[in-house]
Amino acid sequence: MDDAARRIGEWIAAGKKIDAIKELREASGLGLAEAKAIVDAVEAGRPVPAELVARLQAAREAKARGNVPDAVRAAVERGNRIEAIRLLREHTGFGLKEAKDLLDREMPVPAGARRGCLLPLLFGCLVGAAAGAAFV
Repeated sequence: MDDAARRIGEWIAAGKKIDAIKELREASGLGLAEAKAIVDAVEAGRPVPAELVARLQAAREAKARGNVPDAVRAAVERGNRIEAIRLLREHTGFGLKEAKDLLDREMPVPAGARRGCLLPLLFGCLVGAAAGAAFV
C-alpha cells in the first residue's frame, strides 16, 4: 500500500483526482464514495475523518487476510449471499464489486448448488399474461 499511497499523492499533486480515486479503490477495495471522500480531504489539506480511516484500515486488513467476518459466513450458510455482501460492505467499506469478489473467492457457491434465477418466474408471468389475454 505504500507504493499506492505514493502514487495517490502524485495523482493528487498533479490535479488528477479521478486517477487518485481509482488508485485508492484498487489498492484498498473501498467503495467510490469512501475513496472520493478520502481524496477530497487529502486534496483540501484536511484530516481524513476517523470513520473513513477506520474503514480504510478494515478494508486493508480484509484484503490482506482475505477472510470474512462470522456474520457474513452465517448469512452465506443461511443461503443469503446478498445479505452477506451487504454485511461485508458495511464491515470493510468495500464497493459492491470488491465485496462480491472477496465473497466469491473466500466462500464460492458450491458446484451443483442452485443459484437464484428469475427466468422461470418471468416465463410463468408471460404465459399467465398470454393465457389471461386469450380469455378477455
